[in-house]
Amino acid sequence: MRRRIYAAGAVGLVFVTGCAGSGLSERAGDPVPVDRWARTTEVGDLTLNWLAELERTPIPALVREALDGNFELAERRIRLEEARQAVVIAGADRWPSLTAAVDASRRGADSPATGSETTGTDYGLTGALTWELDIWLELTDAARAARLDYESDLAAFEAARRNIAADTASLGFEAISARQLLALFERRLESLQVTYEIVDGSYRRGLGNALDVYLAQNALEQQRDVVAQQRQAVFETTASLEFALGRYPDGRMDLPESMPVLTTPIPPGLPSGLIVRRQDIQAAWLGLLAADARLAVAHKNRFPALFLTASGGSASASLAELLSADVTSWSVASTLTQPLFAGGRLRAAERQARARAEALEQRYLGLVYQAFADVENALSRFGSLTERYGALQKAERNARAALELSFDQYQRGLVPFTTVLEAQRRAFDSGTALVRIQNALMQNRVTLYRSLGGEFILDE
Repeated sequence: MRRRIYAAGAVGLVFVTGCAGSGLSERAGDPVPVDRWARTTEVGDLTLNWLAELERTPIPALVREALDGNFELAERRIRLEEARQAVVIAGADRWPSLTAAVDASRRGADSPATGSETTGTDYGLTGALTWELDIWLELTDAARAARLDYESDLAAFEAARRNIAADTASLGFEAISARQLLALFERRLESLQVTYEIVDGSYRRGLGNALDVYLAQNALEQQRDVVAQQRQAVFETTASLEFALGRYPDGRMDLPESMPVLTTPIPPGLPSGLIVRRQDIQAAWLGLLAADARLAVAHKNRFPALFLTASGGSASASLAELLSADVTSWSVASTLTQPLFAGGRLRAAERQARARAEALEQRYLGLVYQAFADVENALSRFGSLTERYGALQKAERNARAALELSFDQYQRGLVPFTTVLEAQRRAFDSGTALVRIQNALMQNRVTLYRSLGGEFILDE
């Protein structure tokens, strides 16, 4: 029988030929956006090689190293071979099975007349051929399920490969940002040290007061704490990146001192194209088809099965003559079996397969709609981050100018030292926020490419 399976997010309806008993619901036929995004009208072609935008940074080299040395990816490669052999095993059930056996038996007899014992050995050679005819195509469905599982694993492998590339880029940006923040914090520590020495020197010359000294020293010690924390953060982010590359522990990581910033918009393409680009969605869809094929197998297992069997054999008192002996017996038979009572096992197996397929259907639907939401959230966040980046650049410049002016006015006795401390805090906060917004922009870039199913191309 032919059953129609609706695929959520597909450009049209997907028709799959199944068997009676295939039971996917029509929930997947709910409408999805195929012409435009809900919160943006920007439509274009997605640039596949997103690493090309970062060719002047070490990120492509890090991605290449991760793909070669990542432990998770190596495990997935091995499991692909396991799934490929499962296809061979499932396909073998559709062919006849031929077995051969050689047996030996010892015989003996006592002679009352002579009082002697006569002994000997008989050898036998038998061959048997068994073939289950695939009259309901349940063996074909089982082989198809195994093949779909393998294709699903292939898609999942490619999805993992893209995720590892994205995760490596993300970790690279985190490590760069952590080092930038450490450099910023160390510069502020040096600045606070100079400020403290100036304030302390003024106090010793009778030109200042003790409160200013205590405030300057407090700010200096607090910054020492911040620097110590950030050094630990640099160590941990570097270790995480090294582990992703498959070379932990190493301790050597050559990264640039500045963060690359990309603010050009990404054309996301048609929403319907997301179904094809996202390999994790493809893996979920293929896994759903495999579950539907297994549901067909579970249903057909309740039907009669037809077996053809043939056997032949020979016997000889000499092992050397066994293979050359004439066949002394042979038989050919056909058997039709029909399950009558199995304690409800077959019906329960079918219901179990149906429940598994329906669960995978819901998982697929959730993945599809979550993918659309992830893209639109990332697009919306990109616009917000770009706007904030421009504002923080101006704020950082103004804060640095205000700090220089406040310290100059303090030395001339025009403002109290608390004004200098506040200007230092504002300049520090602005510089920190600028570094973090740069990292957030690049993280959003990676997230957007990941959500869109963007590929990457590495020169071999």
